[in-house]
Amino acid sequence: MSDRGSHPKQDRAGKELAGDPLEDASLIERAAARLRTETVSVQNADAIKPEKQPSGQGVHVNSLRGARRKSGHEIAPEDGIVDVTIDLDMLAAHGYLTPKTMRSQLAEEMRLIKRSVVQAFWFRDVERSNLIMVTSAFPSEGKSFVALNLAISLACEVDFHVLLVDSDFERPAVFNRLGLGRRLGLMDMLKNPDTDLSEILLRTNIERLSLIGPGRRDDMSTELLASQRMQQIAQEMADRYPDRLIIFDTPPMLSCSEPAVLAELMGQVVFVVESNKTQREALEKAVQLLPADCKLGLVLNKMVPGIGDTTYSYYGDRSYRNQI
Repeated sequence: MSDRGSHPKQDRAGKELAGDPLEDASLIERAAARLRTETVSVQNADAIKPEKQPSGQGVHVNSLRGARRKSGHEIAPEDGIVDVTIDLDMLAAHGYLTPKTMRSQLAEEMRLIKRSVVQAFWFRDVERSNLIMVTSAFPSEGKSFVALNLAISLACEVDFHVLLVDSDFERPAVFNRLGLGRRLGLMDMLKNPDTDLSEILLRTNIERLSLIGPGRRDDMSTELLASQRMQQIAQEMADRYPDRLIIFDTPPMLSCSEPAVLAELMGQVVFVVESNKTQREALEKAVQLLPADCKLGLVLNKMVPGIGDTTYSYYGDRSYRNQI
C-alpha cells in the first residue's frame, strides 16, 4: 500500500458521510471500485453553496456581430458570438475562484481535481475524454460551485480552451450566479436543427473560457437529450476543437432522468459528495446510473478539517484499489 493510501484522512473523510461509520469508512472506495477513480476533499464549506444570486448587473452583454473587441481587432460580420464580461470582483466576493486568486486554498483544491481531468484528457484514457460532467446525488451539494471553479481553473492552463455548459435546465445555478439569466442555449439548439453551435456560444473576459446556457425549458428535455441530435452536438463539441475541454454542469443524478441520459455521452464524471450528509444508499444508487466505461472522480465537499490536517487532500486510483 502506498503512503497516500495509508493516510488517516482517507478514513476520516469516509466516516464523515452519514450512516454507520464502520460501513461508511470505505464508502467512497467501494463506490470508486466500479470505475477508474480519484477523490479530492474540498473544505471551503462556506463558499461551496452560495445562497443569494446576483441580480445580473454584474455582467455586460455585447453582441459582436459587426463590432470590435476591446482589444481593437476587427470581428468578422458573420461572427455571431456574443461577448459577456464576468464581474470577477463579484465572484471573488462570493468565494469563487478567479484568475487573480490562483494562490488560494480553493485554487489548490481545484488544481487537485483538474490534474486528474487533464491527465485523462492528454492520455485519452476514455473515449470523449474532453467531455466532463459535474454532478451530485441531490441538490445543494455544491456541484455548480465545483463546476464553475473547475472551469475557471482549467481556463488558467495555457494549453487548451474551456467551454462550460450549464445543462441544469430547471436550476441553472451557473448562469444565475453569473447574472446571465435565460437566453438562447443548448435546449434551443436541440429543438432547432438550423441553430449552429456558434449561435449559443458566449465568449467571456476570462481568457480561454466560453459558456453555453441551458436555453428555454422544455417538457421533452429528457427525450431531446437522448436524441440523435444531441449525440451529434456532443460529437461536434468533442471533435471541433481538439484543445477544448467541455464541462457540463448537470442536474443531480437522483433529481430527474436528464443527467443519466447526459452521462452516456461523457468521458469523465466529477461527482460531488457532501460530507456528513450524503447517505450511503443514495451515493451507490447514483453511481450505478453512470456508464461503466467513463472515468469517475469523487469530490468530498464541505469537510470540516481536524487538528493538524492540511486544507486539502488527494487520493489517487492506486491507493484506493490497494485497499479494496
